[in-house]
Amino acid sequence: MEDKLKMLVLQIKDGNKDAFTEFYRLTVRYVYSIVYAYLLSNEDTEDVIQNTYLKLYVIRKRVNPEKPILAYMKRIAINYAFKQMRQKKKVRIKEVSFANDEGTKELVREALKKLDEKDRLVLALHYLDNASVKAISVLINEKEGSVKSRLFRARKKLKEVINSEKI
Repeated sequence: MEDKLKMLVLQIKDGNKDAFTEFYRLTVRYVYSIVYAYLLSNEDTEDVIQNTYLKLYVIRKRVNPEKPILAYMKRIAINYAFKQMRQKKKVRIKEVSFANDEGTKELVREALKKLDEKDRLVLALHYLDNASVKAISVLINEKEGSVKSRLFRARKKLKEVINSEKI
């Protein structure tokens, strides 16, 4: 898939709008899942997604097709998500897609509400995106040790909340 994205990026740089549409179609679910895990709001996530792809289109001529484009998209999206969160100053939970049944989904929603925003983001990047601690540290501008600690604390708190809700 990375080769196809590189090809599309080259075409986008040349102003091919169909290539941009195809690029969007291939990448939007991936970017959406990362942003949603942080913002936990469909409406806010859609705003961030729109801004992310608009930014990519505006700077398309400066994008290096030899660099991993998904990492670049993730960085843009996370920056916009941070900005969105700062503007909103609140967290809204609407949908969580990690679970299959409604009872489990609700339990996860409630547990996620009790986590710090960065803890939610680190969990999402690690478990939904399979990002390494090193990659996460680069994305959120924290030291690897801080990311490890954040992951440990977030998992522990999530487990505590879920266990206390089940009783």
